[in-house]
Amino acid sequence: MLNDSKIAVVGSGAMAEAMIAGLLNQKLIEPAHVTAAGPREERGQILRQKYGVKNTTHNREAVEGAAVVVLSVKPQILPAVMPELKGHILPGSLVLSIIAGARIETIAQGTLHTGIVRAMPNTPAQIGQGITVWTASPDVSAEQRGQAEVILGAL
Repeated sequence: MLNDSKIAVVGSGAMAEAMIAGLLNQKLIEPAHVTAAGPREERGQILRQKYGVKNTTHNREAVEGAAVVVLSVKPQILPAVMPELKGHILPGSLVLSIIAGARIETIAQGTLHTGIVRAMPNTPAQIGQGITVWTASPDVSAEQRGQAEVILGAL
């Protein structure tokens, strides 16, 4: 389902790491196809060393060419992140938000992108034992819904 798709993970905290680890442990994607973006270079280096993924401190660089963009920043950081992404997410890409309280409409307006899945994994997802509820905007295709299921199922 993910094949050679590029995945950008914007935010590199615990839940982002759980998602990356799950995808790689289940061999759903190659490490070279994952880019983790976060403000702290040292955190990105830890993810690169631990999982073999790419890392950057530049969100625009991370989303360039990505088929899936995972938003995993803290809710209070989202208003600063959206202008960086605005107009830089490929039109056919899936945006998957795991940001608590971030509405689909807010993300769509802030990023100028309409193919959005909003998900809320619970804390046990960090150890592969959680459940995730999610909903999709009308512009999310059946294929993208499948991608979302695969990605969220890795948690």
